[in-house]
Amino acid sequence: MKEFLKKILAPVDGSEPSREAEQVTAQIARKTGAAVTVMHVIPYSLIYAKLRSGYEVPRDIRNQIIGAIEDNAQKIIDDALAFFTKEGITVDANRQNYADVAYSILKTSKRGYDLIVMGGRGENEKDPYAIGSVTKKVMGHSDVSTLIIKKVSSFSKMLVCLDDSQYSINALKFALQLGDRMGSKITLINVQESKIHELSPETAEELGQQIISHALGRIMRSELKVEKRVAFGIPPEKIVGMAEKEDQDLIVMSSVGLGAIREFLLGSVCEDVVQKARCSVLVVPPGR
Repeated sequence: MKEFLKKILAPVDGSEPSREAEQVTAQIARKTGAAVTVMHVIPYSLIYAKLRSGYEVPRDIRNQIIGAIEDNAQKIIDDALAFFTKEGITVDANRQNYADVAYSILKTSKRGYDLIVMGGRGENEKDPYAIGSVTKKVMGHSDVSTLIIKKVSSFSKMLVCLDDSQYSINALKFALQLGDRMGSKITLINVQESKIHELSPETAEELGQQIISHALGRIMRSELKVEKRVAFGIPPEKIVGMAEKEDQDLIVMSSVGLGAIREFLLGSVCEDVVQKARCSVLVVPPGR
């Protein structure tokens, strides 16, 4: 089987969502043979918040605070390294001190990484399914496919979103390659505007099926055994609803796409799906 993923970037912060993302990263790395880089960034805001006061902090106290922050950062890195080593994964580490977290992840991801895997929220964010601010920034600006983990899963079931754009074709290709290695059951979904369905239900259903079949044909996988779904209504609601109804482990979609009437743009459909989904979401950027 042709090599698919070579390098995975796994940002870690010691939180429970981060540890769940590590577990999923290890599963993917075992199935694909990819090497993993665990990355931890000490936010520049942390040191300033700790030291901000109305008087000058004594040097020895300042050094103690900095030492405690950096010791904790190293522990997070060491724990992640120990986990991946125990799992038999080739792993190295990247620690950056006092920097913008999202920017650092994005910059590092350009160094030949094929996938970013990260928890959906940070250690101080309470909603177990909503995405955190760092994850949102990375997802919105990454040139690398980004996998946002909402819960631990082996990805036995994947829901792949299709419109009539090349961008969704690229997402489909990525999903099928990952699915081949993870042993996933693939379901393809196209969401049509409800107005089309109201005017002609048969036409709307046929159009949706044609878009799905056309996508498979363009990647020369017309005979692939997949489930096909056509839904009608507001895309994020239908996609998330279908994923929950069918107990899907992963939603795969392009960060950008075009429909005959609507535009799929990050910040609208994609962001809404990532924010509302209770399962993990893989966002594939243009050009992948």
